[in-house]
Amino acid sequence: MKLFNRLTRLAAASALVVTAAVMPSSVSAMDKEAPSVALSNAFLGNAWRRSMITAFEEAAAKAQEDGLISSWKVSNAPGENSATEQIAQLKALLLDEPDILLVNPASPTALNPTLQQACDQGIVVAVFDSSTDLECAYVVTNSFSDWARLSTQAIIDGIGGKGNVVLARGVQGSPPEIEMYGVQKAMLDANPDIEVVAELYTFCDSAKAQEALLGTIASLPDVHGVVGCGEGLGAVQAFQTAGREPPVVAFAPSGRALKFWGEGNGAPGSVAVMSDPGQGVAALFTAINVYQGQEVPRTTIFPPVVVSDDARDKWIAAVGDDEIASWQWTKELVDAQIKANIDGTVEDAPLPPVPVR
Repeated sequence: MKLFNRLTRLAAASALVVTAAVMPSSVSAMDKEAPSVALSNAFLGNAWRRSMITAFEEAAAKAQEDGLISSWKVSNAPGENSATEQIAQLKALLLDEPDILLVNPASPTALNPTLQQACDQGIVVAVFDSSTDLECAYVVTNSFSDWARLSTQAIIDGIGGKGNVVLARGVQGSPPEIEMYGVQKAMLDANPDIEVVAELYTFCDSAKAQEALLGTIASLPDVHGVVGCGEGLGAVQAFQTAGREPPVVAFAPSGRALKFWGEGNGAPGSVAVMSDPGQGVAALFTAINVYQGQEVPRTTIFPPVVVSDDARDKWIAAVGDDEIASWQWTKELVDAQIKANIDGTVEDAPLPPVPVR
């Protein structure tokens, strides 16, 4: 659990900064009617996004059953992370006048005029899995910098600080990818004995990584590591197919990848770490608090999912082959995480248990 302990310490430090300015609530009544909720998602083309939607739909259905919300709707934009398509989607959602708008955005800035329109209508806007400089919006996120730092450091350590690596980049143009790439490049540049022999966009997706790597492996020298955002299974399979020695990789904590990893695939030193698909659920409960007039930071940091060797078998039993491991957030756990962000005690905040199926 050393990786996880290190992660929570980093997240706690980040939270001390972001909670310096706690946004005043736009409402004060504690007994408002249950809100209607709409979720806008810019991209559905990888397992993380599909797991995020599944987790949200299950939580939203229960929240409606429990009377926390009156209704909910999910809208997935077509294409691959197009801001133009998401803007059109958002405008359609605003016609329904939801009380809460949750947004996984294609861009940190391009949606701002439309999201400002939502704020001007009195809608609580919460952006998650990303960032925005729109002052009226709340942000629920993992620390992508810490995710990138932890997974990249594991690759660097796993290859002994020297050798050739492939840099597998995420969803092209998305705020998390831009943030993570900056951290990854800085860390690799600080290790002069490591050479980046290729950069590929793999959208944090194993199948896309396998296809991209198979198309370029023949032209590459020996590769000792693949620095990325959870496409390790496809990366290892590509090297195995090409008859090459598998490198140290960053696995996604999917059921399929965890099983594959547990069967001895991937070079020693590999890691499984990823942002939490449960962020959509965390954003839901956070936005409900805002709607009900609770004190909420403008930015609330939630922990990524880290699967250590000693917990891997428990996660394997709980995560479907095509699912990404996610924390099962409840309103009580979200409330505790919000308080921890305000108090600067993220490291001590309770985390959901490994799911049991």
